Amino acid sequence: MNKLLLIFMLIISNFIIPAVAEDKKLYVYLDADLSDNKASSKAIQQGIELAFSEIDNTLNDFTIAFKYLNHRGNAIRSKRNYQAFINDPNALVIYSGIHSPPLIKNRTYINENKALTLIPWAAADYITRYPSTENWMFRLSIDDSRAGPFLINYAITEQQCKKPHLLLEKTPWGDANLKTMSEALKTHGIDKHETTRFSWNIKAKAAAVIVNEIAHSQSDCIVLVSNATEGAVIVNEILNKPENQRLPIISHWGITSGNFHEIISNERRKTLQLNFIQTCFAFTNPYQSSFANDVFSKLIAHSKGEITEPADLKSAVGFIHAYDLTKLFIQAVKQVGLSGEMNIDRNNIRLALENIDKPIQGLVKNYIKPFSKFDQKTNNNAHEALDLDSYCMAKFGKSDEILIAVDL
Repeated sequence: MNKLLLIFMLIISNFIIPAVAEDKKLYVYLDADLSDNKASSKAIQQGIELAFSEIDNTLNDFTIAFKYLNHRGNAIRSKRNYQAFINDPNALVIYSGIHSPPLIKNRTYINENKALTLIPWAAADYITRYPSTENWMFRLSIDDSRAGPFLINYAITEQQCKKPHLLLEKTPWGDANLKTMSEALKTHGIDKHETTRFSWNIKAKAAAVIVNEIAHSQSDCIVLVSNATEGAVIVNEILNKPENQRLPIISHWGITSGNFHEIISNERRKTLQLNFIQTCFAFTNPYQSSFANDVFSKLIAHSKGEITEPADLKSAVGFIHAYDLTKLFIQAVKQVGLSGEMNIDRNNIRLALENIDKPIQGLVKNYIKPFSKFDQKTNNNAHEALDLDSYCMAKFGKSDEILIAVDL
């Protein structure tokens, strides 16, 4: 009888133990473009994973695991990924990738379904400004309401550009930048300007037509809003023009999200004036704090030989922002704890993010109460962890590394 009882208990344990283990496992999701913008998505993954590894992938006795979903830049597919997150009883938080359009399109759905969303890259200003005090989207990245004017100011005051040509992708991200950049141009006394729009997956022939039209206009610089895939196609056509027809390019940071630097190699970039916006921290900066050195040493170990020096970290801003944002998230969880009931926990963490009660050292800055309660009229930037003080211009270095303004 004892033998039969032992066998029965062993059989039952095979069912019970995995169930208990699964109950103690919580998932961190990433909804991003894992196809055309692999470098940026991988960098974000590395930032998330490294920050969690510092606490042994454990929060309040719950084990943290990761689920990476590919929306391929498609808003409908992104919504399906969010549905999977919302319906997962063990899903704690979801991060986004570089693309703004899926977040813009699905913003109401995300907030109505209380999907706690952390944004380490996507920059469209609309995303974090959901008109409710119950706002579920938090960003630690550049915000286009400030990035557009920043780029225009750089073009006019630093590059002495008098007739900028806005070359923007035909998406809601491009729309947002057209609005902010046009308003910024007016503050510099430029009421009329040339604007050209292009679609995702633009081909060389169409890009050549656009570049030729710009070359024969009166424009003296190009302000580019593009991701890496389209940016490489466009810049390749610019490089096909005679050198005296290649206008300086002041770019948004989308071109750093993929393999742009491989297609437009350093040798080819030598004949092109190309600068782009970044946040001001980089592992390539000449001075590194002991904190930053420690983080990079951990990254080297985490990458298992793939990264040995700063130039090896591609789309570095994805890592930097995701790491800092995850540190803030961990602090919020520490303040409120976890019950294992996700609807309760997500809301508690949302409120804790708005009330982080101690300074948190990050790579970009030391964060002191980075988020607060959102109010459309009185606190419009409540869910933005960064401001203009963290914005810089950058360029690609000889080894395709990103060099911030202090190195220009």
